[in-house]
Amino acid sequence: MTKKFKVGIVGCGEIAQISHIPFLLESPKFDIESICDLSPTVVDRLGEKYHISKRFTDVGDLVKDDSIDIVLVTNKNHAAPALAAMENGKHVFVEKPIALNLRQADAMAHSAKVNNVKLMVGYMKRYDPAYEVMQQMVTEIEKVHMIRVHEFAGTYKINRDIYDLVKAADLDPESLKDSIKEIQMDMLEDIGQDRMDLLDAHDIMIHLCIHDINALRGLYGLPERILTADLFDSNFVTGLMQYRNGVHLVWESGNLVTLNDWDEQITFYGSNRSLELSFPFPYLKNAATTLNIRKNKGKAAVRKQVVSSYDEAFRREWQHFYECLLTGSEPRTSAQEARDDLAFAVELTKTAAHIA
Repeated sequence: MTKKFKVGIVGCGEIAQISHIPFLLESPKFDIESICDLSPTVVDRLGEKYHISKRFTDVGDLVKDDSIDIVLVTNKNHAAPALAAMENGKHVFVEKPIALNLRQADAMAHSAKVNNVKLMVGYMKRYDPAYEVMQQMVTEIEKVHMIRVHEFAGTYKINRDIYDLVKAADLDPESLKDSIKEIQMDMLEDIGQDRMDLLDAHDIMIHLCIHDINALRGLYGLPERILTADLFDSNFVTGLMQYRNGVHLVWESGNLVTLNDWDEQITFYGSNRSLELSFPFPYLKNAATTLNIRKNKGKAAVRKQVVSSYDEAFRREWQHFYECLLTGSEPRTSAQEARDDLAFAVELTKTAAHIA
């Protein structure tokens, strides 16, 4: 008989409603035991829709439930619920970024160790079938000359058109303002509490570009040095970085929310082939990540696009976590990796903003 793990969910916004809840419900390996959100409306409507009887608006009540094995943390500020869950002996799956600052990330990694629980960070790109093919093909490049990371994103408004989402329209405006202020202060802790002018840029860096930082880590590691970087138009960053072996990396990021097209690629330029991994809109289920290959075949120039699978990365990361819980192995996207990704993001923001 398949062992089932019972999951409690903290934070029932878009990522939970679109990706995690549906995949957990269809899996024979997990049961959703309870849900928690600040919004009573969200909790009640989702509870009714998915027949989840245990509904909370206080995370402290959810994490004390002895029937829960795993707490999925998808709210805005991950540290407090994740720490509470681990202190109560629960395994934790936390959406990226692991935390809003390095102090929180260190506390979370420490808590996982002292409480002997698994802490996995939700970098779904690392579990994408095309990404895994790319990992192998990168090792077959005879010489890497340059790497390019390009992340201009696009609009998220498509979610309103294709998904029936429950909105938290019943939150107290003053409490919401206080929560937003707390989040902002936590985000600015690593770059300066007086740098509200950098809030938009750092928000994009740690919530959006952190995916590309971690994906790059899994493909080739992170550069040793940021040679130069510049911040402009609120959140756009260009940069040049260098690896220990001399390979250069060109960085381009920003949030073009005015465009409907999703624009995100990681490209390796090699002596015998070039590889471009092109990611689709992350909330579009079963949309294929494509691997574009350029190489020579005799005297001909060959271009090939590989679609390795339509399997869903969000589903695959839960399968991986399940295996980690059964075997006791560390998650591929570990707390330590996620903490170091955050440190790199902080360094890139500070370099681009010319903070000494």
